[in-house]
Amino acid sequence: MKHKELNEFWSTSFYVFENTEHEKYKEEILDYLYDLKGTGDDSYDVAGAAKGGSLFETHFKLFQTASEKCEGIKQIYDFCHESIGQVVIHKNEVVPPNSEVMVLDSWAHITNDGGFHDTHNHPNCSWCGIYCIEKGNSNQKTQNGINRFHSPLNSSMVDAGNYYLRAGVWDWEPSDGHLVVFPSYLMHSALPYSGDIDRIVISFNSTTVVQQEAI
Repeated sequence: MKHKELNEFWSTSFYVFENTEHEKYKEEILDYLYDLKGTGDDSYDVAGAAKGGSLFETHFKLFQTASEKCEGIKQIYDFCHESIGQVVIHKNEVVPPNSEVMVLDSWAHITNDGGFHDTHNHPNCSWCGIYCIEKGNSNQKTQNGINRFHSPLNSSMVDAGNYYLRAGVWDWEPSDGHLVVFPSYLMHSALPYSGDIDRIVISFNSTTVVQQEAI
């Protein structure tokens, strides 16, 4: 028996992009972020109880304030902005005219010595991204410093009929110059990291608005 039609809803998509220009700017970006950490003036702490170990977090306007001071961060912003635009078009298929992607919050994490960020999601935005500056010793096999994403579905049981739901989490191993984009409703976490060098990422939230034409 052949089904008459197939309807699929509530799928969750992840997008991974690679910035081929990353190595060109990496050292400049690292210098800028370590300067921020050294001064401590730009540190910020949201949901401190959900974090632990050695985790430095910048303020939440990194792209806005750093793009004029650091060419490398400006390049990453442009890369992430373009990537989100591609995601919005691909996932929605039809996008209203005059739509514009806006990056809202953006911040960096410098992590080591067991630093982690517990499970959370990001309200008041549509798509989120994590861009890896330096993966350090992040490793999926040992679960060191990976990002873990949790299924948004709430199933009371898994049997042979819905075996495809068996994977309750998806783990992403950061890699230098790679960006993972995911919907804001997803619960996710950064597992504890320790290594010879720091694990450094830039995260951001985005929204897409329809600009009104001038009359």
